[in-house]
Amino acid sequence: MVKWVASVAFASFSLALVWGGVAGLRTGWIHPWERANVLRPVPHGLGPVFTGSGLLCFTGVLTFTPVGDALVYLLTIGACLFLPGTLLVCVSRFPDRG
Repeated sequence: MVKWVASVAFASFSLALVWGGVAGLRTGWIHPWERANVLRPVPHGLGPVFTGSGLLCFTGVLTFTPVGDALVYLLTIGACLFLPGTLLVCVSRFPDRG
């Protein structure tokens, strides 16, 4: 029971990240606590989309415990989405060269 509650909470957080990134991409909206730091909104919008998608892959691994190659694939896809998403959020704080 506790495992499912934690999984639902983690999946909800991941989906909120994805939707926040989509809102940032569509409208240019940035959270009020990040507005002073973000200099490039497009990488900042893509970052939460990738990060949230990677976290959803990790949630699938923790919730359903896949067997065989599916476990390795989900972990690899999750890491390949999570790390670039985190880097995109960091890149959005640097000024544009052009």
